[in-house]
Amino acid sequence: MGSYLSGDTSADQGGEDVQGDSLELWAFYLPQTAVGALVLMFYFGLPVLRRRRERGAPKWRDNPLLIGLTVALLASATTTAFIVSVVPVAVIVGLVSLVLVARLGYRNIPANRVGVVRRRYGSTHPEFRNVTPYKTRGVQARILLPGRSEWLFPALNEVRFAPRTYVAQDKIGLVTAKEGRNRPATRSLGRSVECDNFQDAQAFLLDGGEQGKQVDILPPGHWYYINPELFKVEAVPRVYVPPGTIGLVDAKAGMFRPPDRAFGPHVECGDFQEGSRFLAGGGQQGRQMAILQGGAYYNINPALFDVTTVETLRSKGRGELTLPHLEEISIPVGYTGVVITLDGAAPESPDQLGPRVPGHQGFRLPWVFLRNGGQRGVQEETLGEGTVSALNPYFVRVVLIPTRLLVLEWNDKSPAESRNYDAQLGKIAVTVQGHRLFVDMSQTLQIPPESAPRLVSKNGGSETSGLGGLDRDPLPVQRFVERVLGAIVVSYFNEIAAAATVKEFLEAYAETRTDLASQVRTALLAWGVEARNTTLGEFRAEDPSLNEALKRPAHEQMRGELLAAELANVEREDAIDAVRVRAESRRMSMELRTRIEVLGLNNVVVLEMLKETSKAPVPQFIGGGDLSAYLETQPVSRLKELLGRMRELHEESAVEGASPPSLPPDPREAFGNERP
Repeated sequence: MGSYLSGDTSADQGGEDVQGDSLELWAFYLPQTAVGALVLMFYFGLPVLRRRRERGAPKWRDNPLLIGLTVALLASATTTAFIVSVVPVAVIVGLVSLVLVARLGYRNIPANRVGVVRRRYGSTHPEFRNVTPYKTRGVQARILLPGRSEWLFPALNEVRFAPRTYVAQDKIGLVTAKEGRNRPATRSLGRSVECDNFQDAQAFLLDGGEQGKQVDILPPGHWYYINPELFKVEAVPRVYVPPGTIGLVDAKAGMFRPPDRAFGPHVECGDFQEGSRFLAGGGQQGRQMAILQGGAYYNINPALFDVTTVETLRSKGRGELTLPHLEEISIPVGYTGVVITLDGAAPESPDQLGPRVPGHQGFRLPWVFLRNGGQRGVQEETLGEGTVSALNPYFVRVVLIPTRLLVLEWNDKSPAESRNYDAQLGKIAVTVQGHRLFVDMSQTLQIPPESAPRLVSKNGGSETSGLGGLDRDPLPVQRFVERVLGAIVVSYFNEIAAAATVKEFLEAYAETRTDLASQVRTALLAWGVEARNTTLGEFRAEDPSLNEALKRPAHEQMRGELLAAELANVEREDAIDAVRVRAESRRMSMELRTRIEVLGLNNVVVLEMLKETSKAPVPQFIGGGDLSAYLETQPVSRLKELLGRMRELHEESAVEGASPPSLPPDPREAFGNERP
């Protein structure tokens, strides 16, 4: 029994030794085998994984096969260590396994990148099959941001890097959602969802974000962390309206506009940059009353609004719309702008002027004009000279009316003068006693700004259909001039010509001019227009002979005036000569008195006689032997006259001690009768 027992005991000991040896062998070779397998896997597998990564394949730690093999080896090593009761080895291997798994789970996203996470295993959400806001199978809506470390279970989650989204300064981001709720057929754009500019994809999906193009956009000049698996971002140019022009807006989405309305209701939406406010406020499709001011950029969603600018009009065209329609309306100096509204309440009569409406800021706010009861048609309120306004050409037309002085002429016009305000005023022709007479006429007038609307209302240019904008057509003023001035002048001349002869007609020229000016002034005053000056030219006959007959009285009158002028000149010359004679006589008298006082009267007489005698002609031959023939040649009458003047002078001067000279009765006595 004892031996049996001892034999059995030895046998048991032998079996335990064999079993211990086997466990020792497992404990020795299995860790070495695991370590060798890991070394071989890293040595041969890493280059392959690196090449796959360069081709865009997932990282090796995202490969479930490699991760599973690694975990299996570590698990077997740990189990073996516990079997052979090598506790320290098991603890070390377990810790290494945990550290390796923890290290493989941490993800660091590089700068300028986002991490897109795809969950490999698990159930699929019935509503979100591709991109999900929950931790279900598929692409996760939440992305990994750069600069942050996050732990994801290895092999269960795959992380792919994608670049950030940048919208340039001159563009906006048009967003299209690849996942979300189905959009109603009545809407062409996905509704607005508060999701931090599409950077919070979970909020977008959980709060009812819809598939397709979005009403919200990405503003320019920013970087965005957007999940590219959920959103597609397209960069489109911003809307630019050049200075001095306007932009017209048509809505592509919104409520349907009633057919009897020209515009949709105005909705405050930040110059159409807040599309969600436009739709939420009841914005309607079609033309909008508000316009875009020039000289600015606008962040407008092109999927919601179609904006017409001068650039788009040049490239695409827009029916009857032209480039001048998109220019700001500028009223030149010397003009006033008569406003014709193309929308509003119907007036009581076609010729009624629209009353003034407060608050519309010179027709810049059409919705205020309509809300306050503005009427369609010509308005009492005008745009003054120098005004520059950005107005919607679908809402107003502005007709330019001159307020400066106008000189209108009745004469022959050339084709180049067809746009003149007096283009319809031809030369005035009057028939008097069968003779056709012509006359030129001019009239100066001025149209006050307050009278311009009535002039337009009565003479055309007040149509409320079609396009508006600035209207430079002179037709309203031309019609006014023709219908009022032209008719009055023609009627007046025909009336006086029927009751007068040619002579009476021509002789009443001054009266005709005055009477005509009075009638013109009265007619213009009825329109509120001021008449300044009326000028009537010379009448000319169609018959040349009558023109010559008409010229004769004028020629005779001119000749009489010339003769009268000549007679007046002769009389003036005679008066001048008389004055000169009197002056010369006074001078000679003074000189003679002086000589008499100095020399004496008799001596002066003798000297003067000798002087006069010396001037007498001396004959070359004298017949006879006495002096009678010689004396006959001397100017005795001249000597007598000279002595007479001397006597008068002596009596006037009353010289003391002097006696008047005496002249012998016969001139021969002064020289004797003897012959030489």
